[in-house]
Amino acid sequence: MFRRKAKDEPTDEPAEELIDATDGESDPDASELDESAVDADESDLDDADDEDDDLPAELSDQDELDEIDEIDEDVDWRADGPFDHDEVDLSADEVERLDLGALILTPWEGMGLQLQVNEATQQVVAALAFWEQSGLELALLAAPTNGGLADELLEDLTEEAQQAGGSATTAIGPFGPELRRVLPAEGPSGEQLFQVSRTWFAEGPRWLLRGTLLGEAGLTEDDEGASAPFVEFFRNVVVRRGNGPMVPGEVIGMTMPTVPQG
Repeated sequence: MFRRKAKDEPTDEPAEELIDATDGESDPDASELDESAVDADESDLDDADDEDDDLPAELSDQDELDEIDEIDEDVDWRADGPFDHDEVDLSADEVERLDLGALILTPWEGMGLQLQVNEATQQVVAALAFWEQSGLELALLAAPTNGGLADELLEDLTEEAQQAGGSATTAIGPFGPELRRVLPAEGPSGEQLFQVSRTWFAEGPRWLLRGTLLGEAGLTEDDEGASAPFVEFFRNVVVRRGNGPMVPGEVIGMTMPTVPQG
């Protein structure tokens, strides 16, 4: 929709009546979100055993995911967003946006939004955008000035998946190195299912934005198909971190929506 310090003509229509709020833990995890919000149930995942032969074909071939070793470190993965608040002029267009304090979102018509709230602090710690059979969970974390938090999260989430009996691989996505995880899950009748997801990481000035694709979009490998609207949505996120000191990895809380930015 716009680039740093410049905007294209807006094309998306604002979404209406899309806010829902739920209680959650202080450390957001996509697997803990209400699955009905993104319909990430047995209709989206393959019944399977723990063996690689039963995993979705596009995620079971390690050789196809080794391109991470060939990444160009000079690529600016945030050239087209997500953006820092100081990099853009939101007053330059008439697009209606949702202001969540730390994050400013640009929804599209028909998109739903669920906010995950820390019950103890009443702070919004994650936002889940959902549409049809897919969803994208957003969480904002404080990061060190010299970066590097994305690499740490990749390692931690990979280890977490392996300890849970699942698998995790790294590949190049639209925002740089991304994590593709397959986690075991139990169906409503006790059957063995798998939850498949893709996680994006975007590092800005002392912040890291994490986006986790769920449902049908989590089964994709590129920025086409079910993931396409979420790729554009993630690009247009604007981060307003604030200037206060924070511990790297600490969740930066959001607020309930205010009057739309326009």
